[in-house]
Formats: sequence, C-alpha cells, structure tokens
Amino acid sequence: MGLVNSACRRARPRRVSDDWLMETPLPKPLPRLFSRFVAPLKGASPQRNKLLQNPLTVQHSFLALSRATKAASDTLMPQKTLTSALLAICIVYALMKYGQKSKRTKKVSKTDERVLILGASTLDGLGAEFLRQYLERGARQIVIVGRRKQALDHVRHTMLKQTEGRGKRHPHAQVYVVPTELTETEGVIKLRDFVIQNLYGLDTLHIVFGVTSILPILGVANVDPCNVNASGQATAFLHASREGLDQIAQTVQHSSDGNLKGTAIVLGAMLPILQTTSANPAVITIGSVAGLVPAPTRAVYCASKSSQHFLIRSVELECEAQAGTPVPGSDKRRARVNFLLVAPGPIKNSFVATYAVDATTGPRDNRERALEVPDVVRGTLRRVDAEQWGILVIPTHAFVGSLLAQFNATYVPVL
Repeated sequence: MGLVNSACRRARPRRVSDDWLMETPLPKPLPRLFSRFVAPLKGASPQRNKLLQNPLTVQHSFLALSRATKAASDTLMPQKTLTSALLAICIVYALMKYGQKSKRTKKVSKTDERVLILGASTLDGLGAEFLRQYLERGARQIVIVGRRKQALDHVRHTMLKQTEGRGKRHPHAQVYVVPTELTETEGVIKLRDFVIQNLYGLDTLHIVFGVTSILPILGVANVDPCNVNASGQATAFLHASREGLDQIAQTVQHSSDGNLKGTAIVLGAMLPILQTTSANPAVITIGSVAGLVPAPTRAVYCASKSSQHFLIRSVELECEAQAGTPVPGSDKRRARVNFLLVAPGPIKNSFVATYAVDATTGPRDNRERALEVPDVVRGTLRRVDAEQWGILVIPTHAFVGSLLAQFNATYVPVL
C-alpha cells in the first residue's frame, strides 16, 4: 500500500503557480491579440506609454485572459476567474484608450479626405450625422448614397444649411448624391464608376446601410405562444401555415440581403479603389451589439449582423495579406486597408420604424435610454483619427457583456 501511495504521489501532476507563469517570458512574437494593441503605441507620449513599458502589464493581461479562457468550459464561472477576466478587459481598454494619439490626419488631411457614406436617407440616422460632422471638420468631397433621391437631396440640403459657418466648414465643400440599390450588382457598379470619375479615388468608406428584424421566429409566422406576432393578435394555432413559413423565409432573405449581401458586394467593388488611391484607406462598418450577444425577438437580426461582423473581420485578414502586392499595369503597390467595426447598442432614431423587415415596432423597442446619434458618430471618428482599429462596442459595458456571453456566465443549473 505504501508503494502504491508513493507512486500516486509521484504521478500526481505538480501544481503550477501563477508566480511561475509570471516569471516565464512571453512567447515571441506576442499573441496576436496583444500585438494589435501594443504595436501601434510606439508614438504615444512618455506618460501614456509608461504603462506599456512594463512587460508585466502585458504578462498580467495575458495570464488573466488565459485563466478566463480556461474557465469557459466550466458550467459556472468562478468569482476569481470572473475578476481576472474583468481585470484583463480593463487593462486592454486602458491600452486602447490612452496608448495612442491622433496620426491618421497626418497621412490623410481632414480637408483632402474623400469620404463615401452608404446609407444616409434619414435626417435622424447615423449616415446624415456622419455627413454633418465631416462638413464641420472641413471635408471637401463627400458622397452620400441611398435608395431614395428625394430623401438624399433633403439630407444634403439640410446638412449644408445647418453647418454653414460652423466649425471648420470648407467654403467649397462638395456633397454628391448617388441614389442606387446597394444590394444589386448594377447599382454598386454605378456607384464605383461615379467615385472613380468624380473623386479620383477614395480614402474612407462608411458602411451604414442595413435592415433590422424585431420579432421572434414564431412571431414572424404568427404562431408565437407569447402573442408577439406580426399580425399583432393572439394565435390559436400550434403549427405555422405555409404562408407563415414563407414569411420566415422572406424575412431571413431580406435581412441577409441588407446586412450581408450588400456589404459583400460593396467591399468587392470598393476595396481595389481604397488599396490603390489612398495613403491610409479605412473601412468603417456600423454593425450592432446584436451581432455579439444573442437577444430574444432578435434572432434573425442577430444572425445577419453576426454574419456581417465575421465577413468584415475575415476580409480584414485578406486585405492584410494583399497589402504590398503589385498593382496591375503600374509600378505601385497596394496599401493596407484598415477596418473599424462599430457595434452600438440601441440608438435614438427611426431605424426600426423605417427599416424593419417584419414589423414597425416590437416588445423590446424602448429607446428612452438608447444612445444618442451624435455621440456614436463622434466616438467613431475619434477612433478613426487615432487609428484605433478593430471593434468598437458602445457603450463600454456592452463590450463586457459580449465577452461574458461567450463564457455562458449567466447559466444557472437546476438543483
């Protein structure tokens, strides 16, 4: 028995302490997650860079995230692990917020920046607000795009009038209007030709257009047991009719066209222009926190937005590989395109009422505590100017929630 116990003790794996992990040098190169945050911070001020100069900062963050990842397989997240994950989030957030200073404007001036805004047909929308803020900061060449020419003309006229004499508005600012269908190939080709012929290139592409869906799957088919139905009435049926299933198919198709298909076609047409005509090209996509966190009554919308998110993030990797490759018929080489994916929570505007594919209002459509449109746009442009690419989740606590959602931290087992 003594020999058995001795053998068991020898076979038992030795517990590795955190001190040993902290003494172990970080692998070279650093994990991609941290290299994206640390690498661009070389130009930061000494005060802000002091935190980064200590290798233990990144070491602690890497250790904390490792703990959190290891705990993801557990049924319940221990309190210590949760604390470590939140600590890592705070450190990464500090690196992103305080480690960089504005430098994109040194490569692309605010006056010479050529801007394309896709989706600017409503005055209270993000696209119109992007136009207003670009005018106030001195941009001279801006193109706004949407389906309805009359609505685009109204937005253009209103914003030019509101910004007259405000900020650094350029006296010769040009706002072009291009009415076209962005989910159809012919419409995007028309837009591409316009940009080449009138702007002679492109620096910043804003993908703002999209649609939403605000009913549960069974509600789209009018058989939701909670009576959240497209008809607005209670149901007495258990199974969906053929018409109800067809409505689900149409809702999914329209959501995919507006949030995924259109984005893919636009990227295919505009990326070569960005890669070959700009000193610092950028693509800013308005996604949604619904693409990060699943939500009831938003099943179709969450699915289409998460697809859009992964499309953008995957195309970013493709553009990274394409950077530096030769341009056909020229001695130039392609520039690297930078991507910022903005994932805001609910916003105070008429987006749901105007662009919902299944209903004009829903049980969770409360906008009283929603985000203000100017704040979202201002925060986005601040990140672009500072070259803080990646994902911007607004508000910050939604970012924490999106991470915890991956750990299934809200699951409570039945005792």
